[in-house]
Amino acid sequence: MTSRPSLVPLLLLLLALSLAGCRSRTPASAGAPAPAALTSEAAATPEASATPGAAAKPALPTTGSYDWSVPAIFRGHIIGNGKKGFPQKLIAITLDDGPSPSQTPEALRILAKYHVHATFFVVGAYASLRPKLLTREAAEGHCIGIHSYSHLAWSTPAQAAKNIDMTAAVIYQATGKHPTVFRPPYGIVATPKHQNPKMPINNTLTLTARKDGYPVILWSMSSADTSQKILHDSAAIANNVIHTPNPGGAFVLMHDGGGHMSSIKALEQIIPQLQAKGWKFVTIPELLRAWADWMATQASAPAPAAAQPAAVTTPAAAVPAPETPGAAAPTP
Repeated sequence: MTSRPSLVPLLLLLLALSLAGCRSRTPASAGAPAPAALTSEAAATPEASATPGAAAKPALPTTGSYDWSVPAIFRGHIIGNGKKGFPQKLIAITLDDGPSPSQTPEALRILAKYHVHATFFVVGAYASLRPKLLTREAAEGHCIGIHSYSHLAWSTPAQAAKNIDMTAAVIYQATGKHPTVFRPPYGIVATPKHQNPKMPINNTLTLTARKDGYPVILWSMSSADTSQKILHDSAAIANNVIHTPNPGGAFVLMHDGGGHMSSIKALEQIIPQLQAKGWKFVTIPELLRAWADWMATQASAPAPAAAQPAAVTTPAAAVPAPETPGAAAPTP
């Protein structure tokens, strides 16, 4: 009598196949570890061609000081003076060479105290080390502009492009916003005819920024806070700002880089005293947009009606007075 085959091995085989099928439906990415968050401020230096990080950024307001857009009429141009006839008392504080681990947080504290927004022109090398300060600046309503990556006075076209692109990438990665304004290191906008061989200078960074469409922002007034005479004198620095703004919209040069704590302390005097005089503090993009709005109204305003010529009451034979004192009257 032939024995009946056992069903146990068959049942075990079916169970194994069933379990294998369940595992095969699990998404391949489900078991992959999530990318580690950047917890260190000492981020790697970005490559010039690197695509800005795609990490989700917190949504920020898009109006007022949070709006970094600049009018097209200023893109690619050098801005170094206010607008003659501009009626508003607007002033923009600009702070260069940061972010600094000590000066920048103190500047942010003082600006928040007086509900004032400023424009920070950052050095990319420092910004890459302290991205959290850039994130805070943007979140608190300040504008961030490019001040090159390594504060070069001289560069090749390739170096200039890399300096600008790398700094823009650092700003975007920290804020989710693209920078729209540029300030050249040392305010260099032209190549001097006579070079100092110990420190050659050219305007390649400025030329590159203009080609990229950035407004090149200089300053209409300076705090002179890099002068060795007043570097550590906050009262003198404040005095230079408080007594020099002119109508037309002012933008003042100051620094929040290393060694400029006196400049930051000067803000405690500058802001309340100018506010008491009716000045409103704005970011550089806000100032440019205010100028553009005013210029548009001037362009569209109707021309004043021509005055009617006055009736001639002087006898026709009268000799006109000479225009230059001492000049002889024309012969009738």
